[in-house]
Amino acid sequence: MSIVTIATSKGGAGKTTAAQILSGQIAARGHRVAAIDADYNHSLADWVQAFDLPITIHRELDESRLIGLAEELEASHDLLVIDTAGAAMQATVFAIGCADLVLVPCQLSSADVVEAAKTRQLVESAAKMARRDILVRAVLTDYQVGTHIGAHVERELQACGLEALPTRLHRLVAFKEMTFNGVVPTKGPAGAQADGLIADVAALGVLPFLSMKRAS
Repeated sequence: MSIVTIATSKGGAGKTTAAQILSGQIAARGHRVAAIDADYNHSLADWVQAFDLPITIHRELDESRLIGLAEELEASHDLLVIDTAGAAMQATVFAIGCADLVLVPCQLSSADVVEAAKTRQLVESAAKMARRDILVRAVLTDYQVGTHIGAHVERELQACGLEALPTRLHRLVAFKEMTFNGVVPTKGPAGAQADGLIADVAALGVLPFLSMKRAS
């Protein structure tokens, strides 16, 4: 029903962390979740398989197969999350082109902002090729509250036309622990931020099945 692609050409920006939070928490709520790991490091796929999580996971680096696989998984799941490589690849363009929403993780560095801006331009190009609008938002990751650099990065993102989600994913141990125990945080600051990320995405209309569940 919904496809969320997580993309930036900057390695180590937090793509897999965002993918784990989004897919892991939605699956924990009882919804049908699938994921495509289009990254050479296949960290998301390893995480899902290591903890036998209730997520249908596929590794796919071949752009010629990605669209067909995405269409198949979307038809049979509530949410499909696509985690892309930390480098410019043709598969990333295809993953962006089929998305309802593209999330662009961005840490507090000049290099992250530069690559986030490039990714926004890539989304714009993919939208023109697909002849439809594709939502794109930045996700600030490894965030440090109250710092001058945090405010500066937010201004830089705004200047390049990339709006950030309200929720920031802070530099918290719980997000690191998630990679070792397979559990998306549900309590404390990390749990609140995970919930916030889901709420932000839902507010964009990308997770309609959550609204339907509340209505019923």
